[in-house]
Amino acid sequence: MARRSPLALIRDVLTSAPFVGAVYVLGLAAWAGQRGGVDDADLGDVRRADAMASFIEKRFSSEIGRMKLAIVATAIATGLLVGLVADLVLRWREYEQRHRGAAPAKSTVRLLVESVVAVALVHAVTVLWAMADSPQLYAARWYARGGLPRLVQIVATDVLGPGGVAAVALLAVLVYARPAPLAVLATRARDAFGASGAGAFLRRYARRLGTGASALVALFAAGGLARSAAPPDAEAAPPAPAPARPNILLLAADSLRADRLDPKIAPNLSRLADRGTRFERAYVSIPRTFPSWVTILTGRHAHHHGVRSMFPTWEERAKDFDALPARLARAGYATGVVSDYAGDIFGRVDLGFGTVETPSFDFRQLIRQRALERETPLLPFLHSRVGRRIFPVMRELNAAADPRLLAGDVTNRIHALKDKPFFLTVFFSTAHFPYAAPAPFYAKYTDPGYRGRFKYHKPVGLGGEDAPDEADIRQVRALYDGAVSAIDDAVASVLAQLEADGIADRTIVVVTADHGETLYDHGHGQGHGDHLFGDEGTHVPFVVVDPRVGPSGAKRRETRIVRDVDLAPTLYALTGIAPPADLDGRSLAPALRGEPLDPRLAFAETELWFTEEIPGLSSELRIPYPGIMALTELDARHNAEIVMRRDMMPITRMARHRMVRNETLKLVYVPTRNGARYMLFDTVADPGETKDIAAERPADVERLSAELWRWMLEDVAMEKRDGFLVPRDPGRSVARAGGTP
Repeated sequence: MARRSPLALIRDVLTSAPFVGAVYVLGLAAWAGQRGGVDDADLGDVRRADAMASFIEKRFSSEIGRMKLAIVATAIATGLLVGLVADLVLRWREYEQRHRGAAPAKSTVRLLVESVVAVALVHAVTVLWAMADSPQLYAARWYARGGLPRLVQIVATDVLGPGGVAAVALLAVLVYARPAPLAVLATRARDAFGASGAGAFLRRYARRLGTGASALVALFAAGGLARSAAPPDAEAAPPAPAPARPNILLLAADSLRADRLDPKIAPNLSRLADRGTRFERAYVSIPRTFPSWVTILTGRHAHHHGVRSMFPTWEERAKDFDALPARLARAGYATGVVSDYAGDIFGRVDLGFGTVETPSFDFRQLIRQRALERETPLLPFLHSRVGRRIFPVMRELNAAADPRLLAGDVTNRIHALKDKPFFLTVFFSTAHFPYAAPAPFYAKYTDPGYRGRFKYHKPVGLGGEDAPDEADIRQVRALYDGAVSAIDDAVASVLAQLEADGIADRTIVVVTADHGETLYDHGHGQGHGDHLFGDEGTHVPFVVVDPRVGPSGAKRRETRIVRDVDLAPTLYALTGIAPPADLDGRSLAPALRGEPLDPRLAFAETELWFTEEIPGLSSELRIPYPGIMALTELDARHNAEIVMRRDMMPITRMARHRMVRNETLKLVYVPTRNGARYMLFDTVADPGETKDIAAERPADVERLSAELWRWMLEDVAMEKRDGFLVPRDPGRSVARAGGTP
């Protein structure tokens, strides 16, 4: 073979599809990273966003620099991969032309143009497929911009779908390459890939790509293969003796309403509930993720364990909670928690889990998250197992909470733990707003003709949004149901793993949620934690399936009120592990055996108000204080975490609504600037809680308010003064934040 000149080699490199792909994708990534967008102003207004951008640039310039370098490297690797695929298509067409005797000589310009066009089309197809599969990641840059970008996304999602995009791409390749009939192709393949021909063919192709490019592409692809492949000796290992104690699999979903455990929306979870005991009236005591989970796993109310908001200080978190995972670990259990973005709270507090497979949360993570959200040219590759390995912060993107990816992590963890007793908590985030489910679930219940702002998800806003109309409300509810259905589908694979590993008969499965979700029910707005009107935010599913319990516990429905603080005591009882002496809950194990439960009251309180105006909550029913930006600060001593400002704690805790309820009545304590108000609702006659009957039933108000005050005054940091629950420290005035009531 004649030795090629340096100029010819340079020409081959510069016109090769892998090189063009690297340059092309790098250029797209640089352009996307510099663009502004409608999502840039989601902190309230443009001026606030500009001020935040200036602060970030000054405080975290080194972090920004590292992210830029990482994005450049990823763009180059992604471009090489795209170029490799494009080059395969180009070589296929060239091969077919050569066999037909119609392979013209090509100039440098023509080679370059062909590579650019092929790379652009391969990348476009990849983006379209990803857009059809996970449209929420692209909606701000495509659908929300209107015009042609909106039309492109609608075609990708509503007309083609992921399968349609793949089919159109394959058809286009076949039309472009114009392959010979199958019989001819089979003969060629036998000739090209014979015993000695295959290696020669691959060596020739590797030389064409270039050693460096091939190695980099192979290395980039190998990360995903290594992550998904099982250990080679996993199946050959002899089975270990069955653990004496039962496993516990705690399946939870953020914002999962009790009424969505319905066969039409969640058939797998419904069938699971039919195998055990379903507690029809389970309530959480703080409908926000962080304090609710600490309550669930400690069996104590928030005023006892000390985590009162989503932004607890270091001192509030850095202590021994004597929680369920820690006690189970000391008893020999392997303990772990697996979650996506809403589970970042588990990395901020030590509850005793041996392994924590969740994203982390601090201001640096927010910077990384924002940088990657803008990189739509790279998102098809980042939103994957490989992408999450390279950029763990991808797990923190709320629009990327794909239950399928999380279920894969869970099944791997179950398989690794199958030979030892384990306590595994699984926390799905997809049902939390923005209700961003992957295909086909995001469109499963929605109106195909809807063209409003919530077509693919309900973006998180912090005030200033226009009120939704009826079509918007129907769309949001349908998106939520699709998110629940996506979680349900993922749960099926998790339960199948128990069967595949032969441990289903010794695994207790619990289904619950950290809180529910209000979806514009009865004029109460959307979200959770802002108020206590209606059951939607505090009423959660609670199912316990213990395979050791006989027929008396199967398909049982318990209608007595149970609470979040009852879960930990129940699991202590079912595992035979001694509980702490100071729990607020009780064991529900007798109900699994068909024994009756004594009636109990459920208590709850609201959490922080993130905005100064709360849809669904009249300003007359709250003591005002500033929005979330003024309530929090960065803890420079502890990894730049976002924490609650200490000087804002008194007013925010005083302003909270509290409630007590029994089987038929709910009493809500509402502090206002004009005095403390009590609102009573008959939850049987008025399940939407739209009519206050406190004036009509003063005896019930007096009886229930006495119970509520007993519970509220268990908080040693608070006291009753002038009819209000207020901080004990009289030096902290509430006047500066909203006026003395």
